[in-house]
Amino acid sequence: MPPKQERKNTKQQNEDTVTPWYLLPFQCIEYLFYAWLLLVLLESLGDLWGWTVGEHAKTVFFAQLTLLQDDFPELTQQIINQVLAIFDYAQILTSIEFIGVFTSFKPYWNGVVFATITLLARVIMLGSFYPIFLLALFVGLFDGLVVRQRRIAHLDREHVTIHYHSKRLLQKFMLYTGLAWLVLPGLWPIHPIWLLLPCAVIVGMITRLMVSSYKKYL
Repeated sequence: MPPKQERKNTKQQNEDTVTPWYLLPFQCIEYLFYAWLLLVLLESLGDLWGWTVGEHAKTVFFAQLTLLQDDFPELTQQIINQVLAIFDYAQILTSIEFIGVFTSFKPYWNGVVFATITLLARVIMLGSFYPIFLLALFVGLFDGLVVRQRRIAHLDREHVTIHYHSKRLLQKFMLYTGLAWLVLPGLWPIHPIWLLLPCAVIVGMITRLMVSSYKKYL
């Protein structure tokens, strides 16, 4: 095999490799850092699309809490209690005064602080909705096992490729779902159910497909 073709195959194989489970927390931290950079950049450039730099992130976040209050008052109160503790430190950071030529940086500093605080609040909120994803994973796993046993009983064709690609897709979809939840509500107020519930349903469907096409014996 030519060296060029061999390098191409090696690169493709590395791209198709599924991230090991023990590296997933570090990958989540990496995605969280990217989300923070993007939100800080968009908040700092808020003048370009009519946002008030330093206030937009806070305004959108409290509007989102208002949406959540209508359907999940107890959950909203728990989140507010945790967020208020974080906002106490935010008030200290936003009270820092810039003097001289750095005075104009005050709104941008406030934007960085509030974008960071609201991002942490959305991480807490995402963790509060983990039972929805666990339920979707359980239903997909149970239904997938039923379909798999039916396939084995009828000696139907095994789909190893489907299992391989659905396994890769499940991992990437869950990471991208978390990234979308961290970024999009920082731009516009979005109810968690509007974004997280459809994603949980899709996660259940991918899990069902992955388990039902599993080839080896359990």
